[in-house]
Amino acid sequence: MNQGAIMDSFTTFEQITVGNSARNLVVCDVDLDDIIPEYLEKKRVECLQLRELVNVAACEEICGIAHGMRGSGGCYGFQGISEIGASMESAAKAADLHGVLAQVVMLEAYLDCLDVCYE
Repeated sequence: MNQGAIMDSFTTFEQITVGNSARNLVVCDVDLDDIIPEYLEKKRVECLQLRELVNVAACEEICGIAHGMRGSGGCYGFQGISEIGASMESAAKAADLHGVLAQVVMLEAYLDCLDVCYE
């Protein structure tokens, strides 16, 4: 599936409240149901990698991962991932490791509160 088709296939994003916690709901086209779980799992793995890269101050590598998030998140309907990736990339370019780590924590929280459904 090309990037244009992916962009056209997601339909909506909204934040909903379930009990006392806010959840991020993304509704995607059913044709993406085999791609999205792998993509989100990759973001979780990248969180672990980013923590390791922060420990060794590998800002250039962090920048590359963050840049990829910035570009890919919105393509799949996850604008939050794109926004976090952009902030993380800026922090990495400034060698602000504390800022990078803050964005990693934010990404982990975003992923933990994410609900995806397919229509």
